[in-house]
Amino acid sequence: MKKVIIALTSVLTALAVGIGALFFWEYRSKAQLEAQVEDYLGGCDVTASGIEVHGRPYILSAMAERAELTYVDLAPQAGTKKDQLIVHELSDGRAARVSRFVTFDYPQADARPVEDEAGAFTDQATMGGKTVTFSGTAGDGKLEVFADDRSIGSLDLPNGATLTSVFANNDGVAAEIEYADPTCARA
Repeated sequence: MKKVIIALTSVLTALAVGIGALFFWEYRSKAQLEAQVEDYLGGCDVTASGIEVHGRPYILSAMAERAELTYVDLAPQAGTKKDQLIVHELSDGRAARVSRFVTFDYPQADARPVEDEAGAFTDQATMGGKTVTFSGTAGDGKLEVFADDRSIGSLDLPNGATLTSVFANNDGVAAEIEYADPTCARA
């Protein structure tokens, strides 16, 4: 009986060490992917306030030296609430695609987004009992967002960045921007 207990203890100890090593490897792999994203951003003069790498298991992504999807929080500029880059498939210092979501403050505090039948956000919000439609333009290195054709905010952009959509959400008015050259997305 004593031999069985010793053998069982040995097996359980080896299993626990193996599981612990796997967790440590996963943690180190995530740190490696975050460092890869930081290097990419550093080459672009972009300072992140937060980096969140997605795509588990991190071990496989790190072995392929490829960060599948990364959310990069940037410090919001004046008049904005949130600024976030989304880096898709970063490998060898080059991203397959980079998009950016900038959320501007609502012009009025009582604003509520209007949702469609499926519950998705639209380009409209209710403010002061009236429905307001949001839109935007991006050109000549500048993004400008409008509420019923009145400017509510602007932001400098690199040339080649295009505005994909403008929508109202719970935080404010969000603009989705797509970068033409994902090699280096200058914020």
